[in-house]
Order: sequence, then C-alpha cells, then structure tokens
Amino acid sequence: MPLGYDYQYWLASMLLDRLDAADGELAEFLHSHTGYKFYTFSNLRLEDRRSVDDGLQFDNAHFYLTSPDKQFIESFSSGLLQEPEFNLGHTEFMVKSVEILDGVDVPSKCTMKTLSPIYVKTRREVEGELKDWDLYAKDAKFHENLHNNLVSRYEEYHGEEPPEDYFEITDIHRFKGRRYTIAGDNRRCSEMEFDVQGSPELLEFGYEAGFGEKNAMGFGCVEVVDGA
Repeated sequence: MPLGYDYQYWLASMLLDRLDAADGELAEFLHSHTGYKFYTFSNLRLEDRRSVDDGLQFDNAHFYLTSPDKQFIESFSSGLLQEPEFNLGHTEFMVKSVEILDGVDVPSKCTMKTLSPIYVKTRREVEGELKDWDLYAKDAKFHENLHNNLVSRYEEYHGEEPPEDYFEITDIHRFKGRRYTIAGDNRRCSEMEFDVQGSPELLEFGYEAGFGEKNAMGFGCVEVVDGA
C-alpha cells in the first residue's frame, strides 16, 4: 500500500523497537528519559517516488541516522539486521543492507542542507494566554532559539560548556515552510539550505545530534554540501 505522507512518528517508533531488540537497557533509558535525546534521522529518501491519492509509491527507500553516541548507532544497526521486516503504517519494508559511515569533518564555515526539516518553537501570548508558537527561519527568534537549544544540548551531553560558544547562520539560499503532523500534533518547520559558521565543536555536535527541537522524532537532520 502507499506510504502516508506523515510517517515520521512510525519511523521513530520503529527505531526504538529495533534498538530494544539489540540493547533493551539503552532503549528503556531513551524511552523514559525526560531530557534531550541525542540522535536524529532524515526523511526517507524514496527512489522513483510517485504521489498518489492516499500517499507515496516508490521502488526503494533509505534514510540516514546520526548521533554522537556510537553505541546507539551500533545497537540500532544490529537490531535492524536482527529484525529486518517492519511496517510504517500499512506499508511493508524489508531491510536489504545497513552501512555505518565514517564520521564527517564539519568545517567551521560551510553550507548545510536539511535532510529533515528543522523545528524550533517559542512561547507567545495568544488571547491572554501563553502558548507554544512554531517559528520559521525568517523569524529572528528562530535563530536565537536554535543557537540556545544547540548550546543547551551540548552542555547536557558533554557535561560542560562548549570551548567556544559561537554559532551563526549567515545566509539562507533556499527555504520552504512545511507542516508535519506528528502523533496528531501539527508542527510548522523549515526545509532549507543555509550557510553557517561557528565553533567546530558546536557545528559537529549539531550535525550529529540534529539542529533544533524534536530530533528523535526526525527533525533537524542535515548534510554538509559545501565547505570553506
């Protein structure tokens, strides 16, 4: 059957299921942990993608998973090979291969492209009540919160402040606002290609753990497309 357009929640759930098959203790920690989760994954890359009335048809698919935690990568890969069949909604998949790629050296100035959209929110007063407000990349608050979130997650993961707190998106070449439905909640987010510069530690951490919020639900995965 065709794959539904909003499949991120199913993919995130499958990921934890396969992690549990290989490392139940790590999977339980991630499931119950109320703080940040330090991984993200891309949208499905669909070969010969075709849109139909109730979703997407395609011949083959792959996706990328990134994390600074190498144990997580290895355990997930092992679990996926142990149980290679899974469903996303009513669509059946069979894993043909899993490849663990070498790490990427992220330049201090480079161009990045989103493989899954970046989600950032703030709190704003609406009709006298503070509510979550999703931000697009054209909003200055998006950039402030993106930076603060990156530093906060770095500090929680490493247990210390980054050696240099410097991160700035200097230009956005391509932008597309997207709306995703995750477990019944609508999220406005940003697909984009952008120039960024910053400290090597923050840029590498963002590349591996994802940029923005809701990374474990498949937001904020990027690739480096050009480096200075």
